[in-house]
Amino acid sequence: MKRYFLCALGLAFILAFIDSCIIAVVDYPQGTVGRSLGEFHKVVSFQSGGTLSLENINGNIEIVGWEKNEVEVSAERMAPFSYRRRLYWQPAGRFLPEVDFDKFENFIKIKTKPASWDKELTSVNFYISVPHSINLKDIIAKEGNISLADLYGKAVIDLRDGEINVENFSGSLSASVVKGGVKASLYDLRNEDEIQITVGQGDIIINLQPEVKTRIEASTPEGNVSSDFDLKEPLPAKKVTAQIGEEGALLSLSSLKGDIRINKLQK
Repeated sequence: MKRYFLCALGLAFILAFIDSCIIAVVDYPQGTVGRSLGEFHKVVSFQSGGTLSLENINGNIEIVGWEKNEVEVSAERMAPFSYRRRLYWQPAGRFLPEVDFDKFENFIKIKTKPASWDKELTSVNFYISVPHSINLKDIIAKEGNISLADLYGKAVIDLRDGEINVENFSGSLSASVVKGGVKASLYDLRNEDEIQITVGQGDIIINLQPEVKTRIEASTPEGNVSSDFDLKEPLPAKKVTAQIGEEGALLSLSSLKGDIRINKLQK
């Protein structure tokens, strides 16, 4: 009788332990991201013109402007970038993204922490909605793609490996990529705005309004600079210094190994 009681007690303990855990099989082909393993979500009040910074490890970052005086952050932990098949048995909640989220008045700081239970599963995709007017200070990632849309203000982006895509942006922009490329559509540039884009290996594509006023400094030792605008210089070229209109914003473009293309936006 005593032995039966102890066996029943042990079985109940095991079932309770299993119920508090999750079992996940990760099996993804080379080069794919796979399904979601868990999500972080947060909404906070945030006035137009505030500052947001984000430091990610691996994964995509998408920041879009909206009409609300709020910031909504969704962070989704994804599968590893490379092929790997393993069985994970972890307490429930351990697959959620490990994200530090701090808010000080009208400043938000977000940082992805490496997964404590598996250093390889650190790919986190961010989807963030912010007021249209914002200061994006230090949007940093190692691997992944970064996209901005429908924003005006200032943005500083630093990416090691991936693509940067900027749509419908007004203001000052600083973007740096070691390996990848940058594509940006810029509107309503003012004299005080500065656009500085640096790429180690990859192309730069800039779309400007036909009536833009800007000072252009573009160089690519192992590529070509071309443009829809009349830059008063023979194109394609390795280095171009030109003025479109009177005064205007500074447009500084540099790619060590890649082409630079300056297009006119269609009206």
